[in-house]
Amino acid sequence: MSELHEILVAPHITEETMKNMVNKRNDVHKYVFKVAKTATKTEIKDAIEKRFNVKVDSVNTLINRGKMKRVRMGMVSGKKSNWKKAYITLKAGQKIAEFEGV
Repeated sequence: MSELHEILVAPHITEETMKNMVNKRNDVHKYVFKVAKTATKTEIKDAIEKRFNVKVDSVNTLINRGKMKRVRMGMVSGKKSNWKKAYITLKAGQKIAEFEGV
């Protein structure tokens, strides 16, 4: 997995992630991304640093389990696929300009 677009799937922007994005006390920014399930923490860190030109302090990952879904009034059931989420903490004073004002 050497390509950036293969590792970083999309930013995960919700009300909760936007609320926790900036720590006002020590000027630390935290971002959340959907990433490839096979990506490691070091690959994610390198991809973020190359793509956004920032310094990453830490990377925490988790796998969200897919939910069971029912279609057509409960007659047909299926499962959504699992996906991986990465919490990226930048070094103090660093921020990603694309997410300012979102």
